[in-house]
Amino acid sequence: MSSDVTTAVNTKLNEYSFLMAPVEQAMRELQLHRGMLRARAEEEIHALSPALATLSEALEISTLDLLTAPDRSAFLADALHKSQLSIDTIRERLLACGESDSESLKVLGLPEAS
Repeated sequence: MSSDVTTAVNTKLNEYSFLMAPVEQAMRELQLHRGMLRARAEEEIHALSPALATLSEALEISTLDLLTAPDRSAFLADALHKSQLSIDTIRERLLACGESDSESLKVLGLPEAS
């Protein structure tokens, strides 16, 4: 490449970098705000449902991920498998947090006790 073409290409590359800088900054800010919104939503959901908070903590999962999963049962089954906790252990923790209604446990998507 001639020096004129190289200079022109470098100029365009610099323009691109200059124009992308605010876009990349906005994307970082959006990611930050998304994370803050997720944390706030989860905190509020946990205040409304201590059972969801307990389940999320025990299985080390995001409550929002659980609630927005296309197949909650499959999501929970996978989380249970990864946690290596038994369904009975999870049920005991839920009962300890005050969740005694078996219908509520079903709504959470927990399988029947083993």
